Amino acid sequence: MIVGIDNGLDGGLCAISGRDGKIIDKTAMPTLNRSKKREVDTLRVKFWIEKLDDFTNARPTLAIEEPLAHAKSSQAVRSMALSFGKLVGMAETGEYETSRVSVHKWQKAMLGNRPKGQTKIRALEVATALAPDENWLKNKRCRTPHDGMIDAYLIAMYLYQKKDG
Repeated sequence: MIVGIDNGLDGGLCAISGRDGKIIDKTAMPTLNRSKKREVDTLRVKFWIEKLDDFTNARPTLAIEEPLAHAKSSQAVRSMALSFGKLVGMAETGEYETSRVSVHKWQKAMLGNRPKGQTKIRALEVATALAPDENWLKNKRCRTPHDGMIDAYLIAMYLYQKKDG
């Protein structure tokens, strides 16, 4: 089992089978409020992974997206670095095999060439082509596909294809 992790606060988690790449489960990134700021809730991430671990009897490999060194604001850089650190720490204490995945590498491999500003649209197109029956909405009330779950799926598929290739 491979768990793709888009580590942003609006990111997502997606578990796929290591045998055939089929989606096992996916969810939006769980967060909590601490000191009037949102943070990734690694305890809920851990419980979600453990539930899948029990269900599939397969120890997962976590494919965690590395944060970029720069962003639109220093607060965004801080948030992504904190989320990444918390997730890597959770993975290490849980003794999970972990692969750190570069944004540029997985996007180049999975999305190919695309016009500037079209990454989200292209990601949805690729995810839909790979898993045509999948619903990418966060819940029944949502109308817009959840970018974090889509990216988490593509991160997991990147590692799956890399291991097979």
